[in-house]
Amino acid sequence: MCLIPTSAHGTNPATAAICGMDVIPVACNEKGHIDMKDFKEKLAKHSSEICGAMITYPSTYGVFESTAKEICDLVH
Repeated sequence: MCLIPTSAHGTNPATAAICGMDVIPVACNEKGHIDMKDFKEKLAKHSSEICGAMITYPSTYGVFESTAKEICDLVH
């Protein structure tokens, strides 16, 4: 399973799916920032099956996630 923000370009979940992963969409706010509460909840719920997270940097909205390091640390 791969966590992918809903703000990501459609090629992100498509790539994960082609690689055989199930995609877990993560909510974003109206400005394209990843909803960390939703990210943490989905990571915890699927923790035994998560292989990674795919974040476009900057996002499709042009957002540089200030939480990128925290996201990486949580997934690892």
